[in-house]
Amino acid sequence: MAWNNNYNNRDNRSGGGYNQNRAPRSGYNQGGRNDYRDASQKPIVAKPLPTDYVDVAEKVIQVNYRQITTSKLRNLLSQFVDVYNEENLLTGERLQPTSINALVMARIRMLYEAGRDRNVKTFIEGADLLPYLKDIGDSRVKMLNYYHYLEALVAYHKYYGGREN
Repeated sequence: MAWNNNYNNRDNRSGGGYNQNRAPRSGYNQGGRNDYRDASQKPIVAKPLPTDYVDVAEKVIQVNYRQITTSKLRNLLSQFVDVYNEENLLTGERLQPTSINALVMARIRMLYEAGRDRNVKTFIEGADLLPYLKDIGDSRVKMLNYYHYLEALVAYHKYYGGREN
């Protein structure tokens, strides 16, 4: 006797076939539309870091310190540690090509983390991390100041009692 589980039986009128009760997927190209991009998202435009970036960091943390954990914030900072350590020893005005490449990769990683976690995205947008990062270009001084801004964010987050995990 053959066993019929009605797995792919098109004549099964009870609706028990595979995928018959599933809702359609909400993919990025369903029905010819591109749903993968939020219409409210605007392109990231470079923005210079203010000279009073430590005060700016304090204000950002006062508003957003519950949005992000200390470990997430330290992970963002850690992406820049090697570049900072290398460039801090140099005296030229321009970043090394390897440092520029590392900053591009850090920006990509920051975008990825923002896409994974809405709280991280809210924090990154509130702190203007991507526009400030984009403004660095190949300027060594701007990169050093950006790193100090990130350090200030971590310090104020700890000071105001931000979440650990």
